[in-house]
Amino acid sequence: MPLPPRYLIARKSRERAFLLRTSIWIVGISVVLSLLLTVLIPKPERAADLSLEDLEELVTKMTVSLHQSEEKEAVMDAWKALDREKVLSLFEEEHYRDAFTPNERLAIRTDIRDFKGLAVDTALREWRLLISPYTIPAIFTAAIWFLILMPFWEITRTRMIACFVAFVLGIVSAGLTIYAFMLQERMQGFVENPNDSMLTQFIYWIAGVALREETLKLLCFVPVAIWASRRKNDVEGMILAAMVGLGFAFQENIGYFSRGLDDYQSVSRLVSANPLHFCVTGLTGFYFYRMLVRKFHGMEEFLFSFIAVVVVHGIYNAMISMPALNGMGFFSMLLVAGLAYQFFDPLRSKMDVVGSGQRVSPLGVFVLGIASMTCVILVYSATYLPFSDALANFLYGIGSTIPIAFAFINRFREL
Repeated sequence: MPLPPRYLIARKSRERAFLLRTSIWIVGISVVLSLLLTVLIPKPERAADLSLEDLEELVTKMTVSLHQSEEKEAVMDAWKALDREKVLSLFEEEHYRDAFTPNERLAIRTDIRDFKGLAVDTALREWRLLISPYTIPAIFTAAIWFLILMPFWEITRTRMIACFVAFVLGIVSAGLTIYAFMLQERMQGFVENPNDSMLTQFIYWIAGVALREETLKLLCFVPVAIWASRRKNDVEGMILAAMVGLGFAFQENIGYFSRGLDDYQSVSRLVSANPLHFCVTGLTGFYFYRMLVRKFHGMEEFLFSFIAVVVVHGIYNAMISMPALNGMGFFSMLLVAGLAYQFFDPLRSKMDVVGSGQRVSPLGVFVLGIASMTCVILVYSATYLPFSDALANFLYGIGSTIPIAFAFINRFREL
């Protein structure tokens, strides 16, 4: 009797020979396709003489741009003078407000202490990111880790709804982080300065960036934690906390991807920043959830875990950002691998084992997900880069992710 499709997929996802063959096919097809694209798609040439219609469109755009420049100048004059009332009165008119993007208005709102307007423009900025085309690779990246987490429990409708709520709250936490960033760095002046001592820079990355992000992610997890604590299921506590971190990473990814996809940053974030965020939030969120279950007994355990992940998160940020620590990318990957072990090992001990053999293997999702992501970027790069450059970037992207990829493969091998 033939196996149902989902059982067949689950079995195939555990066959290493199948995973290897499928990955080779994905890579082979993408290399051939990218080679064809570099041949078939010509490089942009200098535009020919403009037609009358094109000339009229260009004149219209220049006129609108000039008009907006005058409006921008009026707002910026009031901004430089810190004339709060004048800026607010100008922003009440749509054509003055629309001369700036929501992202450009953040600094203005902060400097004139318009906290309500800052909240509105932060929400608009996040919404524009969500409806941008760069959401597509961010969804793909988040989906890979979502599918990796799902085999650790029995999927039910209630749990899927809870996952969605937790993921959305993670997206909200990313917007709250931008709001806090503007207050903390723009208004209070707690900013990164490469000329500061290493200790001062470490304090910035730990007490500034990491503490800000982890506090707001945990804050957004609170309503989900209260709900989960009534059900008293540890695997739910861990996965739902991780979903908040994954939602944060998803929203953050959109901003990073909007800067370009040709440097394989999406692959790097797939195996570094994404697991970093959902692992640290999963750990602190779990201890917070357990504290609620135990009616605030074990608060010391939660506080220790929170402080520990803030410090580790800050050190990771410092390793990839501080000029003095340039070249320590390998150690930052080891840090992520260590965090992944701290998260997945207890999650594996708490997983719903009944029916686990009929679920898709996390290893299969991880291997095919990385192969697909790298190959999609290869094909995309081939639309505007020479084949040699696109292939070189492809090989570099694979090579840079090998150490951390093997760490995850080792953890997923027996699941």
